[in-house]
Amino acid sequence: MTTTDEILNETFKKVGNDFGCDTSAEFVAYRDFKIRWQRSYRWAVFQVSDYLRDAPVEVLESLARTIFTKIQGDECSYSDKVIEWLTAPEFVDTIQPMFIERDRRISFDDGEHKDLEESLNRLRENGFIGENEKMKIFWSKEPTETKGAWSSMLMRVVTVNKALDSGDVPDEVLDAVILKEVAAIECDFSLSPIDKKRTIDDRMKLYPGFDGISEWLYKHGLEA
Repeated sequence: MTTTDEILNETFKKVGNDFGCDTSAEFVAYRDFKIRWQRSYRWAVFQVSDYLRDAPVEVLESLARTIFTKIQGDECSYSDKVIEWLTAPEFVDTIQPMFIERDRRISFDDGEHKDLEESLNRLRENGFIGENEKMKIFWSKEPTETKGAWSSMLMRVVTVNKALDSGDVPDEVLDAVILKEVAAIECDFSLSPIDKKRTIDDRMKLYPGFDGISEWLYKHGLEA
């Protein structure tokens, strides 16, 4: 059942009342999964990713309570109910195509010099990753002077910097860049940012020569 703007607004308003705050909320078609807000002492206005349109009211209410708790300065993690819904296979099946369509950085063309599927196969054959059936991987449309790749954990999408689509790029560099993003996708969603980074770093230490690969990327104006 699709959640209407009215239901979303009523749910956030109800939670806001519990926190002494006059509240309104609406869905917005963001590219990424996010929730933005403006707030004063007695009111708050939320713009909520429309990826949550299929979320049950109890999930929206729990999410709103977590956000309000964080706004008032208290530590609070997402509830098991929210995490279970966001990480369910059905969420990826429904939302991933929308995310891919909205992300204008993504190219649907094959690489000119490098093959992403061949890279994934090398990583699988060497036991660094599993099948990752729901994961999608793309080149970016344009080379950028940023990271070698980036990813969305919730959407299970990896985008590899077009700058690495070159015959001058060693295969182990491309493979390591992709492995790091797969490791990020496979992290437990409930981990804190610090624990997530530690988990990824520990996994990358198992990849032969990763320190040297990081240096290679740095010399070429990219981050590992």
